[in-house]
Amino acid sequence: MVTCQELQDLNLSKLNTAVEQWKQMLDKLVLLADGGDGEVNAADLERKANAADWKGDNAAVTKEFTTTTARQFDDMVTEARSIHKIIQEAHRDLKKHKDDLRTTIDAWAKKNVYIDEKGGARYGGPPREVEGGPKEQTSQEEVDRAAREVARILEAANETDRIAARALRKHAESKYDFDETGFTGLKDADRKQGIEDADAMVKLASKGDGMSDDELKKFNEISRYHRDNPAFAERFATKLGPEGTLEFWRSLADPGKGNTPDPDGDRAKILAKVQDNLGVTLANATHSDSPEMRAWKDRMVELGDDPIKAKNGIPSAPYGFQVLGPLMTEGKWDSAFLNKYGDKMLEFERKSDDPVLGGPKELWENRFNPAQLSYPPGATKPDSDPVANLMEALGHNPEASVQFFDGSSGKGDDAMSNWDYLVNKGGEGAREWPTDDDGKTTGFTNLGHALEAGTLGYPYDAKDPAVPPMDTKEQIEAREARTALMDRVVDHYQTSDQIDKQDGIRDSLANMAAGHVDSLNYSAADFGGSGPKSGRDDLFDAQGNHLRDFDSGSTTSFLRALATDKDAYDTVSTAQQIYGASAMAGQGDDVDDAKRIGMHSVKMHGMLDEVRAEAIGKEFADDKDARNLELEKQAEWRKYAAGAAIGVAAGVGAAVVVPTGVAAAIAVPLAFETAGGAAETKFGIQTMDWLKANEYDNTDQSIKGIDQARQEGQHNAMTPLLNWATARGMSEDEIWDLSVTAEKEYGAGTERTDTDNARG
Repeated sequence: MVTCQELQDLNLSKLNTAVEQWKQMLDKLVLLADGGDGEVNAADLERKANAADWKGDNAAVTKEFTTTTARQFDDMVTEARSIHKIIQEAHRDLKKHKDDLRTTIDAWAKKNVYIDEKGGARYGGPPREVEGGPKEQTSQEEVDRAAREVARILEAANETDRIAARALRKHAESKYDFDETGFTGLKDADRKQGIEDADAMVKLASKGDGMSDDELKKFNEISRYHRDNPAFAERFATKLGPEGTLEFWRSLADPGKGNTPDPDGDRAKILAKVQDNLGVTLANATHSDSPEMRAWKDRMVELGDDPIKAKNGIPSAPYGFQVLGPLMTEGKWDSAFLNKYGDKMLEFERKSDDPVLGGPKELWENRFNPAQLSYPPGATKPDSDPVANLMEALGHNPEASVQFFDGSSGKGDDAMSNWDYLVNKGGEGAREWPTDDDGKTTGFTNLGHALEAGTLGYPYDAKDPAVPPMDTKEQIEAREARTALMDRVVDHYQTSDQIDKQDGIRDSLANMAAGHVDSLNYSAADFGGSGPKSGRDDLFDAQGNHLRDFDSGSTTSFLRALATDKDAYDTVSTAQQIYGASAMAGQGDDVDDAKRIGMHSVKMHGMLDEVRAEAIGKEFADDKDARNLELEKQAEWRKYAAGAAIGVAAGVGAAVVVPTGVAAAIAVPLAFETAGGAAETKFGIQTMDWLKANEYDNTDQSIKGIDQARQEGQHNAMTPLLNWATARGMSEDEIWDLSVTAEKEYGAGTERTDTDNARG
């Protein structure tokens, strides 16, 4: 494995010399094989040998020897050309990896992030608190992002090194002959190596549960090498076959007869990695449109409702949907396949919903198919619900998610939209999601992941998410499809009770709100239906940013339902502050519009703050100390990546990435229309500097009681507005008037979401 230090110190001069020398050798061999210089060559020798009148033993032996020897020159050229191409491209790619690493290390060094010899990252500058220290200290989230960037470069360098070394060793295998075939480059070598390894892995897979732990580890190693190799994925899937694929995982996961792996044992841990690697491999394979893979995908859909029995005769027979389900939680599966497969699954489930036999819980968890199919065991309960697995697959494929929730299952009078069936809990014909042993429904978390990906346009667990571009007609249509799905989300989740019925979905809803904070602001700016006549469209640049009106009342109810929860409140409030500041900057030198958008943002903060204060009041109505403690927590803004690239020059779609949990990060959209103009004004620059420097952390402040907590919320609402006023050089009188107006707007926001302050 190439380490960070080794790649930095890599001397490519010898490799470059080898490239030049092999080019010279190739040119000489071409002349020996084909001529062109008027000298003797192998092609002439073969022609003369074939044209000669051979007699006796010469006809049987000498002629064959002569022509074979002549053809060896062609093989020499083939092998030399292959070697030259391999080392030439290896030199090119390794140089690029080395340059990329140097550029990345230098860029992070400017932020006081140090990259060690192994590729690890840590903050290496002085603390912000010391005299002369930096105004901002790079957050841990940014340090982690630096490590990921370096890791990606090192992984690419190791991939180049591995493919090239293996290709060269292949040429060195024969001591007495030259290769008739070679490689046209690293990509071709990677493809052929993938096919070779896939054949070996299929042979190994034929052993099923008879595979030893070491063989399983080998499978993990090989499949990890080829995670991005479509040739490996397609070859493995098609040679194993749809039935073979299901039988393979069924056999490994739960062979039965007392041989099911111990949940806490080493084999279970190995199988967890096999599950992930096998899932990624199959997901990659589904993107192939070859006739073989089209047949594979069609057959896999057909097998969904078939019982997959163990070869040893165990009567336990989970359905194909259940066997493939755990493998679908990793990788990005093909959109068309996911939709076809998902529609078939819902159709089968709905037909099996019976007043006597039961619904989804009984279908997927009945006593006749208790196989252990997901690893680590118990990590994704209910692990036998393939619909929950499907939602996780959609959570990694935004395009498929949008399409799926816009689709339906059944025909004629039996037709029902997938949205109504999966989301509309309690509605007629809606799905009754299976519950866990503790009465909770893990599947709703997966449902949230699917909706999150569909509305935001990137996988729900993306480490470095980015708002999808809106440059082409297709990209704009995709944006409109996402906002249409978000419209349904806003319209459906109107109360906190409605959200609580789907335990586990709230975090995803908050992330969706943060990602669509621009349209939520636009929708809320419509008091009494005045939006179309108030210049709202121009103020928010609704057409340029392709915003959607979710309806003012629905928006208010949706935000009220979300902000009762602290984590959701923190996520949405952070997004609001970022978006509000950027929207003001987007107005440039138009003072009146900047004031309008700033006041609107203050009102949005008032709406959110009132809901959270009220929720705390109700929750701790009889316990003043507990209530004040919770209010103290409310005033501590969630930290986000202080050193995040604001992306002022990125135009529409630029965003600040805000960490919202251990595995989640949200790209909060900014309101800039272009790279120039407003974004480059003094206010725009100062606002962005402030956003980067402010980590939303008030741990140095002791916030006690509801009044001080409200003051903190008001401070957060006013900071961008005051920053703007200061940048414009406003007088004290002007700032006084500005704050008076802002106070009224903040109060209007609190009134908009106020229902009943039960403060004890």
